[in-house]
This record gives sequence, structure tokens and C-alpha cells, in this order.
Amino acid sequence: MVAPLLAAPAATAQDASRSLDAAMPDDAETPDDAETPDPDDPANATQAEDEAAARALGPDDDDAGAPEGEALPEVPAVASEIAAMSARTCLRAMVRAHIDFERPRHFPAGLGTPVIVRGPIRGVTFHESRATAVRELMDCRLAVALARYATFLRTLHIREVRHLSLWRVAGRGERLADGLYPRHPGGMAIDAATFVRDDGTTLNVQRDYRGRRGRTPCGPRARVASDAAARTLRTLHCEPARRGWFHVVLGPNFNYEHRNHLHLEVVRGVSWNFIR
Repeated sequence: MVAPLLAAPAATAQDASRSLDAAMPDDAETPDDAETPDPDDPANATQAEDEAAARALGPDDDDAGAPEGEALPEVPAVASEIAAMSARTCLRAMVRAHIDFERPRHFPAGLGTPVIVRGPIRGVTFHESRATAVRELMDCRLAVALARYATFLRTLHIREVRHLSLWRVAGRGERLADGLYPRHPGGMAIDAATFVRDDGTTLNVQRDYRGRRGRTPCGPRARVASDAAARTLRTLHCEPARRGWFHVVLGPNFNYEHRNHLHLEVVRGVSWNFIR
């Protein structure tokens, strides 16, 4: 599972934008069945789907967590529930969370339930590091997982996350499985590099994490630098893993490729986690 992740080349926001534009031509013809009712319309969600959407989102507020302490769960229950949601349930969760999004008519192959997020997610803006506007293509399920994370981020007064990669074109070793891509090509992962607080100060993973490659990042055996920035970043790494919001959570302690970001990923059809 890990080797393809490491083999995938980094893609710039401009690369992603060009690929997305190519996949969604402005002059594409409207399909003949454009007026056919959409079975995934969240407005048509059943009561059971609405209740499932509410469970996936969790509470509107949260506690601040800690960089060390409890062992990590063996099964990331929340992430698995999110990954298993139907398209309509997932979209219903986005509506419940008041996320500003659109559903693209044209999009790259390999995305399960593509959405374009156009604004903050529960008070936190997620955007590419060099972007000036928010227009982030991802799978709906990642958006819901980020809603859980964003609720937690607000307890630490974080209002913005700048990433190095979210959706990007498939690289060498990344293959379709049942018509879907995993990780970034499937819109199921984000590489968070910088966290911006309400007062404008920043926590930069490459500058402030202060980890040691090969060391355990989270749990009772973890060792964390004493300065406040390093401890907060370790909390941002470990709490989503501890609470099971993502299946894969990787940081600078994992390897050189992750020296400058936290990789957060939802995986379809699994019950394991991979935390490094």
C-alpha cells in the first residue's frame, strides 16, 4: 500500500488545474438526459440517510486533544463509516455541514462522488498553498472527514489549512480499482503543510514539527519537542488518527517525502489504519 504512495510524483496546483480544465471543457454539450432527476440529490435523502449523515459529521464542537497519551485505535471506525457512505448520504452530510460546494458536470475519471468545495468547511478554509481562491476538487467523503477535522481545528483557533496537494493526476503505480482511484487521484487525500491561526501566526510542518524519522509519532511511546509549535503540530497529527477520522495519517517521522506535510487519507473498503 505504501510503495505507490511514495512513488507518485508531486503535482503543482497549475498541473492539477490544467488537467481539471481539460477534463471539464467549457463547450461540452449538455447530455440528452440532463433533465433526468438526480438519484443522488441530497434533498431526496431518506430519514435513515439523514441520520447517517449526522453521525458521520459528529458534533459541532470538540475538545482540544493532546500530543501524547492514549494508544491509537486498531480500527478507524469513523473513517470507515464515512468511506462506506452512499453518494446521496455523503452529499447530505455536506449540506448539513453548510459547506459551499458544487457538483461538476465534467470531471476526471476515477473520482467516486466528485465535489468542488468553494469555501470554508466548518469555519476552516482548505486551499492550495499558492491559491488566492478556494476551488478544491475532492471526493465528497474526504470533505466529510475534513469537516470532522475542521471542528477539532477550531478548538485550537486554526482558521486556514494550506496544502501541497489534494486532487492531482495519477502518477506511476497508481491504478484504477473498480473504476476508482485511491489517494490523491481519487480525491481522497490531502497533504496539509501550513496551519494558520486566527491571529495570523502559522504552524509550518517543515519548520516547526521537529520530529525524528523512524520514531513513533503518536501514543504513549511518542517523544515530542517541548516548544509549543512542535507540540501543537503533533496534536494536529495524532488526534485525527486517535479519533479514527482517517485511515492513513503520515508525517515527518515517516520518511523524507513527508518532511513538509501531514498526509491525511480516507480509504474505501478497509478497516485498518496506517499511522506513521
